[in-house]
Amino acid sequence: MKKKDIETLLMNKKLVNAPLAGCTEEEILKLEDRIGLKLPGIYKEFLSAAGRESGRLFQGTVVHYTNLLEIQTWAKELLEENQNPMTLSDTSFVFSMHQGYEIRFFDVDMGENPPVFLWYEGMEDPTSAIQLFDTFEEFLLQEIEEHSSISWRD
Repeated sequence: MKKKDIETLLMNKKLVNAPLAGCTEEEILKLEDRIGLKLPGIYKEFLSAAGRESGRLFQGTVVHYTNLLEIQTWAKELLEENQNPMTLSDTSFVFSMHQGYEIRFFDVDMGENPPVFLWYEGMEDPTSAIQLFDTFEEFLLQEIEEHSSISWRD
């Protein structure tokens, strides 16, 4: 899935209540430099399409470029507050934090379209994350579909 495909889906599913704002290539390179990881291609396409503003998609969830460095710290702090039931590998990248108790991440070493994992406070087995989706693309398509079925008021 390419940047244009993501933009088209968001528009067609009526998830755009403000102009989409993607990240520049320079911003993505700067992020990779700061975290010391090469991000997967599909995730960079998402950042290019809607990394700064994604309309109604992900409302209430911290996913945008301006917070991506902080999310890495917040996720580690959340795990520490829970006595470190699991640890994130050096190649894990947390791309989403919801309500301060749920993190979604992928491992950059698992390919250009890696599986998406979830860990949240209060899990039945907090010692390991669960695999939500086989690929980031599947995750993104599911999120777009779920958010498009919500009745929104402007």
